[in-house]
Amino acid sequence: MSAYVLIVIGGGIGAGLRWLLVYVIPPPTSGYPLAITVVNVVGSFVLGLVVGAGVGSVGPIDIDAGTIGILGGFTTFSTWMVDIDRSGTAHESAVVAGVPLALGFMAASIGILVGALAG
Repeated sequence: MSAYVLIVIGGGIGAGLRWLLVYVIPPPTSGYPLAITVVNVVGSFVLGLVVGAGVGSVGPIDIDAGTIGILGGFTTFSTWMVDIDRSGTAHESAVVAGVPLALGFMAASIGILVGALAG
């Protein structure tokens, strides 16, 4: 099976997982987009694990299907940007922009460290 087909299948799986997680996490009363933050932080951590473990040596098709496909379909930059735009005030927009960015960076960094220790 070609890398393209695996990436497309992986993207569908990732998008389905994202929908499931967003559906399961109840919307907070504050209006903060918690589910999308969780999705993007979890995706950052998992990608960090893959990078830290050096899984790239398994083969480009496997890594592309997992990282580009599944994680690309799972995480969402566009929904995050819409959430920023829909925030009521400049302060709320800064929070919706900054919190996932900071948490995602920390999650990816921790994932890289854990992956390196495990790999």
